[in-house]
Amino acid sequence: MKTRILAVGAALLFSAAPVQAGNLVYQAVNPAFGGSPLNGSWLQSEAQAQNIPQAAQQRQQQLFSTGTSRGGISTLTPGQIFAQQLQSQLYGSLANQITQAIFGENARPSGTFQFQGTTIQFIKVGPDVRVTINDGQTSTEVIVPASTP
Repeated sequence: MKTRILAVGAALLFSAAPVQAGNLVYQAVNPAFGGSPLNGSWLQSEAQAQNIPQAAQQRQQQLFSTGTSRGGISTLTPGQIFAQQLQSQLYGSLANQITQAIFGENARPSGTFQFQGTTIQFIKVGPDVRVTINDGQTSTEVIVPASTP
């Protein structure tokens, strides 16, 4: 019992000691604002990595510039928004059908799907499924496990 009282007393004694703290000093990272000049190349490479390539930016502008313009910002018409949502739903439904054909209850060992110039082929190879997507210009191959253990 005495040791417990001594331990509590010692804890109170040490917790009542004065606390020391230093000042927080702001250090700029960007050399333009007083930061280290050694950070310049790192900041430049980060900025370049975030830039959208000009060709992709032009494609993006072409996609969204078909609507009316308000204050320099292009907007889509309600018809265009509906068409985009409908197209998204159709692609989602198609992706569901393909997934069911590959992994569903009555999964097939191989198959081919074609739509709008895109060909999707799949074949089960051992424990994996090899899916090849060809859009006429590029071909992408994905290998996924056929089942989870």
